[in-house]
Amino acid sequence: MPQAKKNRADDRSTRKAQKQKGVSSRHPISEQHRDLESEAEGKKRAGRKQTIILVSVVAVVILAIVGIFYYIQYVVPFQRTVVVVDGVSIKMRYFLKRTQIAGVSAMEMLQTFTNELIIKQVAPQPPYNIRVTDEDVDEAFKELFRGTSETISDSEFKEWYRQQLNEIGFSDAEYRDLMHTALLRVQLHQYLAERVPTVAEQVYLHITQPDTDEMEKIWETYVDEEDLAELTEKIWQDRQSRGEVADLGWVARGAIEDRIEWAAFSLDIGVVSQPVQVPTGQGAPEEATFYLIMVSEKAAAREVDEDDLERLKARALDDWLIQESENHKIEFHGRYNGYDSETDAWIQWQLQRMAK
Repeated sequence: MPQAKKNRADDRSTRKAQKQKGVSSRHPISEQHRDLESEAEGKKRAGRKQTIILVSVVAVVILAIVGIFYYIQYVVPFQRTVVVVDGVSIKMRYFLKRTQIAGVSAMEMLQTFTNELIIKQVAPQPPYNIRVTDEDVDEAFKELFRGTSETISDSEFKEWYRQQLNEIGFSDAEYRDLMHTALLRVQLHQYLAERVPTVAEQVYLHITQPDTDEMEKIWETYVDEEDLAELTEKIWQDRQSRGEVADLGWVARGAIEDRIEWAAFSLDIGVVSQPVQVPTGQGAPEEATFYLIMVSEKAAAREVDEDDLERLKARALDDWLIQESENHKIEFHGRYNGYDSETDAWIQWQLQRMAK
């Protein structure tokens, strides 16, 4: 009995000690349960974190793909180079803007930019030494705004200039560069016109325009050069007898249409030419006029009359550009393989979109 009492006393002491330490008699099972719950909650949190990371990665990838597609479709094409002259380039975005404003074909604008880049590089150099200052550009804009008005205020001019930029969509730098180039062009043209020779090679030219029936006869015999020469001579004589041959008089080289000039200065005196085709539209046969010409005299050097001199002066810059372009490296670029039909079609599509 005493031993049993002692054992019961020990049990009570043990339970009391356990209570004081916060440990119950059920501790091992409760502890394990809490550990399991904690582990499960940790796995849930880890799963949620992995899901969030996965979703974020997918979202980033999708956004990257969308961004790359947008960049390729709507940024890269407009940053491509279109024209390069001696390493100086024109980008597609500016090319489209200028083409839309000018209302010309892409091919015409390619030539315009080529000419402008040549002028900008060559005009300031000897022997031309043409300079256009910022003050010249400012004054040109003011003259453009002033028109017939005697006076303009600074505030009026600034407002007009701001409206111009908004209307055409140019930056200030682009608009000033365009005016700068225009002034260079005008001064270079003046320089060249003042130096056009007043003595030139000339021919005394006669010309007539065959009618439809006559041209049909010409086409029927076109394969036989000898028969063709006889036919054109006969047509010429018939038209001359009817007073249908025009006497153009002395004509200087460079003062007439290129195709007629080439034929006229290649002819022997008194020989009637083959039909000379002069396009009146885009150069298709149905949009062309045909002429017969004859040269009755030639002069290696003759004083140029006033009308021809004015024509020579008017085309002095164009003639100079044709010759000068041979001294420069000129490149046309497109979307893939140079400026091809696909590039031209894409440009036309962009211009249609811009016009809406």
